[in-house]
Amino acid sequence: MATTTNDVVTAAPRRIGVVRLAVTGAISATIFYVFCWIGAQTPFGPGAHMYLQLYTGADLSTGASLIEGAAWSFGGGLIFGTLIAYIYNALAALDRR
Repeated sequence: MATTTNDVVTAAPRRIGVVRLAVTGAISATIFYVFCWIGAQTPFGPGAHMYLQLYTGADLSTGASLIEGAAWSFGGGLIFGTLIAYIYNALAALDRR
């Protein structure tokens, strides 16, 4: 009769790349800002202006608001992505059983 052993292997908790998530957040926030800016230029898109005003003080119909807001949105996304990655990695111990 064969004997089987059940070796329990505990894997290290998964960690997420901080730089990759930071850049992902920055690019995503910038793309979202550009979409909102485009939407604000249409007659049916005035609801998008609140997000735009988070990142620029310029008139929303100008190219300056697009450039300034996209730059600040990129920076904000970079910060948010970094924070999420660090918090995710810090909470990795909760996955252990």
